Amino acid sequence: MVIYSCAEGVRNESLLTALRSRFPSYDIRLRYVPTGNCAAKLKMEGSRSEADIVLDLEGGYIEQISDQLEDLSGFDSSRYCSDLLDPDGRYFPFARESACIAVSREGLARRGLDAPDSYESLTDSKYRGLVCMPNPRSSGTGYNFLKSLVNAWGEDEAFAYFDRLAENVYQFTSSGSGPVNALVQGEAAIGLGMTFQAVSEINQGVDLEVMFFEEGAPWAVYGMGMVAGRGDRPAVRDVFEWLSTEGVRIDNALYVPDQVLVDYKAEIDHYPRDIRYADMTGITDPDEKKRLLEKWKY
Repeated sequence: MVIYSCAEGVRNESLLTALRSRFPSYDIRLRYVPTGNCAAKLKMEGSRSEADIVLDLEGGYIEQISDQLEDLSGFDSSRYCSDLLDPDGRYFPFARESACIAVSREGLARRGLDAPDSYESLTDSKYRGLVCMPNPRSSGTGYNFLKSLVNAWGEDEAFAYFDRLAENVYQFTSSGSGPVNALVQGEAAIGLGMTFQAVSEINQGVDLEVMFFEEGAPWAVYGMGMVAGRGDRPAVRDVFEWLSTEGVRIDNALYVPDQVLVDYKAEIDHYPRDIRYADMTGITDPDEKKRLLEKWKY
């Protein structure tokens, strides 16, 4: 069977190793497909897709192809945190990925600067050229920051804020990993990036700090589903059931511990506990996303 996965390479390797150990008689092939490409590929291929299962596809994209996925009413959805569930029952949550403000302590100290304590403080001219943010047009993480502030402040105030913030932005990166990479390379001192990536760097000895502001941590659900017409294959159902339970636990325990399963809460060194999440209402609405991105200037 074939799995299309949008997860990072090391996460895919861990899952595939565990899958082959659990199901040694199955020929399981896991193929990395970037998020946008994955949605477009599944939409184009439809029921003719070589994929049996799609894994870790960002919520807005999986919503776009949900009518090409199996109805999951025969599986137990009560095991998941309720705010992550698809009301139509076409996909299950695989990961909740949060975003944070990551700062380089050394980079700020070298310039005699304190860390910011609010979104508004990021617009202070003392941080000019030191901030890095993913571009919402190309990065789901970037869009999460935009949508969280639209929800928190209203659309006009949020866009006016990003106009002010742009004065201090060293670079709007094409991917969500760009800001933390810029911190590691010393190109920026403050990054609006992915929490799990920043923590991973901290655990490898990089002197970063993870922060959240009053509005809460932006986040998005990343889902998994079975391609329509594949749900009657016992092997596909076996693998899907395993991925949606044990696979989630493995990914939580090793990489992204933001809680997905009601009865399982993982802990990773230096990963913030009890994160207060931002209001992300409407984050999976493709029409809303298209409308907001048409207003984005940078």
